[in-house]
Amino acid sequence: MALAPEILDRPSAEGARIVAMALISEACERAVRIGDPGDEEALHDFRVSVRRLRSTLRAWRDVLGRAVRDKDLDRLRKIARATADARDAEVLVAWIDRTAKDLRAAHRPAATWLAREHARRTRGVDLAATGERFVAACAPLSRRLKRRRRPRNTEAFAAAVAARVRDQAARVASRLSRVETLADAPHAHRARIEEKRLRYLLEPLRDVPGVGAEHAVTALRRLQDLLGALNDAVLALEAVGAARREAGHGDRGRRLRPGLVALELHAASRAAAAFARVRAEVLPRRGSALLEPALAVAGTLEARAARRA
Repeated sequence: MALAPEILDRPSAEGARIVAMALISEACERAVRIGDPGDEEALHDFRVSVRRLRSTLRAWRDVLGRAVRDKDLDRLRKIARATADARDAEVLVAWIDRTAKDLRAAHRPAATWLAREHARRTRGVDLAATGERFVAACAPLSRRLKRRRRPRNTEAFAAAVAARVRDQAARVASRLSRVETLADAPHAHRARIEEKRLRYLLEPLRDVPGVGAEHAVTALRRLQDLLGALNDAVLALEAVGAARREAGHGDRGRRLRPGLVALELHAASRAAAAFARVRAEVLPRRGSALLEPALAVAGTLEARAARRA
């Protein structure tokens, strides 16, 4: 998305409207791809676009007014949920396939069984139909956003972005302050969600000269990667542990248990290593090293808005 620098000086409603319409266009293009089984990145790209759009509409709903309705957000939430299990299974199966190569030959049948069980969960998901529902849901939303309305206030888009960036950065730091041990992974996951919302505020400004958003987005991507690796590792550990318990004590359980225990040890080691990276790079000063570039962008935008006031 290439945002013209002068948009920063326009009313916040106009800037938010332009960003939202660009995100709808991008997401609709990606929705068409998810029905293609040969496109391995289609589902991931589509889910990212839906998240960006949902986050943007929530962040700017107060200035977009009647153009965004509860029904719009509800439809987008349901579409995001419809693809969540498929994406989680995709990530887990990929990890199982990689890890199986390091298992003893006698333990690999358990990995094959577990991968097959999770792959089966995605078979009933009609991704092409989900993409079609998304395009249909966005049509009325797009029409409403295209109608120019008199802005409710004259606050510059730059100042409005800055205020939201500072508020969202504080939310990320607050969540990170609750993370002390691996048992606090749910708080780390929530911090990751808040980080994404912060990054989505900044991404439209990446190509705007003199703002510094590109550096901030890069830092936030590093934060997302670290927290995402931890979340994936914890989900894998939970999935393997659940499978070991569900295998039972019959013939199947006796056959699979050694392999599942071996997988669980791999998952536990992976989770511990991921948390160690988070503890070293993120937790000191509540992630301020990775959040400071975003706050610097907020300061730059506030100075711009003050000069043009």
